Amino acid sequence: MAYVASGLKLLTGGLSNSSMNVWLLDSTDAIATVNTSNYISDGVTRGMAQGDLVWVRTRASLPAGAVSAVHICFVLDVGTGTDGFGVDVTDGLAVTATDTD
Repeated sequence: MAYVASGLKLLTGGLSNSSMNVWLLDSTDAIATVNTSNYISDGVTRGMAQGDLVWVRTRASLPAGAVSAVHICFVLDVGTGTDGFGVDVTDGLAVTATDTD
């Protein structure tokens, strides 16, 4: 699949230019696809900046399919792609799903 812009939402905006934003990306793609440079092809125009946190939820379908994985990434590079509007996020730290009850 490909990036779906409606899956990217700003959760918390920074209070100044030096503050980081926190984003949520719902996607049907695996993290290995999401963390490819320029996957988020409109990140710059959406206001993403280097160091912003990105929660990535892998879903069976959009907008609200079952969640199979959650990763925490951060924006590593901005201005990717031939148009300079994309971003590159880190590989992501998996949030483990433990449920002992």
